[in-house]
Amino acid sequence: MNLLRQPIRMRWLWTVLSLALGATLILVACGGTASTPPAATATSAPTPSPTATTATSPTPTQVVQVKIVEKNEKYSFEPSSITVPKGAQVVWTNGTDAPHTVTSDSNAFGTTSNLAQNQTFMMIFNTAGTYAYHCNIHPYMKATIIVTP
Repeated sequence: MNLLRQPIRMRWLWTVLSLALGATLILVACGGTASTPPAATATSAPTPSPTATTATSPTPTQVVQVKIVEKNEKYSFEPSSITVPKGAQVVWTNGTDAPHTVTSDSNAFGTTSNLAQNQTFMMIFNTAGTYAYHCNIHPYMKATIIVTP
């Protein structure tokens, strides 16, 4: 009777080992771990006039933060107006759970997709001027950047 149990145990052991090996090979082929995509950083292509360049340009002269916030059930850019020197980088961060865009009224710059919560958009301003912008999703959200020479 003991001789009959041995082949059944061996088949069971080989089956378990084969399944474990197969699962390991599949995990290795697929990268081995589950991953979440990194937090996206929106970028923008430069446009001819007025000149605004992406954050991959040379080191900015100054970095200014603009937060997208919700107060009294209304979204806004905070601060709504900033003055920066030429060469400064502006970094927008969406601090709300709603999607938003950062879109120049004159198409000088803008996000290429919606900003989700905690995502950022960065732009270096190399040309003096006044840049009005808004959120395409919430058109009442308006703000201005003044770039000094």
